[in-house]
Amino acid sequence: MNTPPLTWPTVALAVVGCTFLLQRGHDLARVENAVADTRSTLLRHEVPSDIVIVGIDAESLKALNEWPWPRRHHARLLQMLHATEPRDVFIDIDFSSRSTEDDDALLERALADLAPTPVFLAAHFQAATGAGGSLTLTEPLPRFAEHARPASVMLEPDIDGLVRSMRSSWRIGDRVLRSVLSYETSLPNDTNVPIDYSIDPASFAYVSYIDFLSGRIDPAALRGKSIYVGPTANELRDILAVPVYRALPGVVVQAFAAESARAGVLTEVPTWLETILLAAWGIGCAVSFGRRGWRVDLAIVATALLALGAATVSLYAAQRVVLEIVPFAVVLLVLFVAATARSLDRETWRAIAYALGVKRRDALLSSVVESSSDCILCVDKNGVIRSANSATSRVFGCRSAALLDAPLGDFIPGFGGEGGELASLAGTILERTILTTDGRKLPVEISLSKVAMGGDLYVAVIRDVTERQAQRRALEHQATHDPLTGLPNRTAFMRHLGSLLAQTAGRRIALLMLDLSRFKEVNDTLGHDVGDDVLREVARRFSAQLRGSALISRIGGDEFTVVLDDAERGELELLCARLVDSLREPITARGVAIEIGVSVGIALAPDHSHDAKELLRLADVAMYVAKRHGAPFEIYDRDDDKHTVRRLGMLSELRRAIEHGGLALHYQPQVSLRTGKADGAEALARWRHDVHGNVDPAEFVTLAEATDLIWPLTDWTLRQALSDLASWNKRQTDLRVGVNISARVIQDVTFPRRLEILLHEARIRPHQLELEITESAMLLDPERARRIVRDLHALGVLIAIDDYGTGFSSLGYLRDLRVHALKLDKSFVIDLETREQNRVIVESTVQMAHALGLRVVAEGVESEWAKGYLESIGYDCAQGYWFARPIPAADCFAWVQRFNGALAERLAS
Repeated sequence: MNTPPLTWPTVALAVVGCTFLLQRGHDLARVENAVADTRSTLLRHEVPSDIVIVGIDAESLKALNEWPWPRRHHARLLQMLHATEPRDVFIDIDFSSRSTEDDDALLERALADLAPTPVFLAAHFQAATGAGGSLTLTEPLPRFAEHARPASVMLEPDIDGLVRSMRSSWRIGDRVLRSVLSYETSLPNDTNVPIDYSIDPASFAYVSYIDFLSGRIDPAALRGKSIYVGPTANELRDILAVPVYRALPGVVVQAFAAESARAGVLTEVPTWLETILLAAWGIGCAVSFGRRGWRVDLAIVATALLALGAATVSLYAAQRVVLEIVPFAVVLLVLFVAATARSLDRETWRAIAYALGVKRRDALLSSVVESSSDCILCVDKNGVIRSANSATSRVFGCRSAALLDAPLGDFIPGFGGEGGELASLAGTILERTILTTDGRKLPVEISLSKVAMGGDLYVAVIRDVTERQAQRRALEHQATHDPLTGLPNRTAFMRHLGSLLAQTAGRRIALLMLDLSRFKEVNDTLGHDVGDDVLREVARRFSAQLRGSALISRIGGDEFTVVLDDAERGELELLCARLVDSLREPITARGVAIEIGVSVGIALAPDHSHDAKELLRLADVAMYVAKRHGAPFEIYDRDDDKHTVRRLGMLSELRRAIEHGGLALHYQPQVSLRTGKADGAEALARWRHDVHGNVDPAEFVTLAEATDLIWPLTDWTLRQALSDLASWNKRQTDLRVGVNISARVIQDVTFPRRLEILLHEARIRPHQLELEITESAMLLDPERARRIVRDLHALGVLIAIDDYGTGFSSLGYLRDLRVHALKLDKSFVIDLETREQNRVIVESTVQMAHALGLRVVAEGVESEWAKGYLESIGYDCAQGYWFARPIPAADCFAWVQRFNGALAERLAS
């Protein structure tokens, strides 16, 4: 019997059987996935979704300038979300480990306040050890889980490494961990939900974390929505490989899965029906092929493949039915190949196989390497570039193709393959400088690793860190330079002088104090804006007279300092003459010729003192002597230091005043700008001397700080303040009292215990007492001061940074210290209406403080305009002459009663 080939039904059934086995063994999964991806691309569309993604993006990381963020930021986000009344909130952030107690408490409180809104926190299983083996559950801390539900964020990649589905729950032992899907929909446990990537990402609303935190987003846009919070920045490495879109942040994939589940789980064709259809399809193909030649068969194949594609797309779009067409296509193609195999020779098959291999390699390179924003280069052991992704063109300044076969050392000097250097650097992260083709120098971070199974090949991942370094330099410059003149500020001056005094031996160091004459008249007559112009010109002229290593600084107001290392007397006199002569020519500002003079005081080390602060004081004394004598400059002379004589006489008198009631406490009320209510007061010591009258507090407090009198003065102040507090409490007035604490006291390890005893004796609630410390209090022994502040915080008393902005203004101290408030120095507030620079400082301070979770108090409020302006930009409290001057305790109590009573009457009416 001469039966034509490929017409037997048994041949078709054999092919169908083999294809069925391949399908059951998942050998066709990759091809089927590719078909599914194409189908999703063709059907890509937007859906009406109520999911809003709050992304932790690059802008948010830059704004908050650290990672991981303190949990107070997340707590604040949740508090702001509470006002939007969301449908539910899912947070894809790991809360399984402890942070600071304050931050954890803030987050716990924010989670509790969201009730009854459902909140889901990320949890997942992971290997108990680095070597794998048993699994352990990583979930939110119990204090957080009490107010939220753990939700699995585990996503398993498919056989091709792409995330295609998500399970409704995971089981390990007796523990079942549900995902967001099982909360969003009524899915049974262990249900595997395919993710519908035909959904366009534009279906989900996106909000930047920092935009929402800063109040730039209308809360109404989030009302009733499902809020998904998670990392979206590439730097955080929470990027998953997915179909269609190549890579998506994990939180966005979670949103895709949730929206897919809401639309209903896809229906798959039953196996028995698919088998019958596949058998019928195979028999039909076998009957059709081999009758009219390979060209007709090829047309049949093309038509049949189009029909299969149309069928799977139509069923998916209309009925959400998944029809796996790869087995049908395999049967079709195998039978076609069998029919046409005789016309193809061995070399043709090799060409086809090679073309398929090249295509697969190019697709892998495109998906993994080309999508990266970092430069990725492959170099051999000699440092010669063998491949580079497209991102290199942005950093190196040339086309990626131009880099091939070029030595990497041509672009990164000293970075080559000589002597096995690459092998020794593998596995490290380096900082180098790149020379671009257009001559620019770029600082970069390089991560070098050896290619596994790649012989002598290495992968270098290069990242441009120009912006990061510029930001760091800007912060350092801002902390150590005067924003008006650009000169080093008091912080930089003290550091420089202290360093010279500590390192220089046997050489004379000269400190010049320069104070302008008639400058106050300029401010009073022409305004502070003209005064600022004058100061800038003075700084320019002074700087032009300096030589060598001399350092000039502006330490405040119209005072400048110059530090000279190894200066001779003749050189000092010449320099002083040049500085004085530089101001002989009038300064023209706003069309007015202004005459400004300068008086110079000089103190020398080691002749006069070895201490930086004392040297500054002595130079100040000499400067005032020059002013009195009308001389251009004076060198410090102990005979001219009248403060020393008075100081000796007042020491014993101050001790008697402390012991026998010669001092009094006055209080300056503090008013909340948020409620309008007087809720606190600052305690200020006053001394009326029998001979000298009212002694300036700065004088006698400085006198006490220089001796052991600071401890009895502090104890007296605290006892009196707590006694007044107790009296006010009995009269049903709840106030907070602030007490200034000396830098020496904040270094005393016994102080927290003494304060605890005083609080217990007075029966005062700790939160009613606020201890005000200056930034300079941290300089003597920063670590010791931190420990004492922590002990004080543990008592429950409040800690505030006083005179903020006049000292070091260290962001590190604000971050690490347990403080509750900042008190902005009055020098920035008094001229607030006329000085734009002050408004910039005032606004940036409140934004920074609130971002750190701190209350902000403005001192020196002396006008209705200043009070209204501070209230409009978000200051919490204010004090100053506009409200009340410092007054005795009884008068302060009466003032608070009247002020708050008038407020209550206004509110009632």
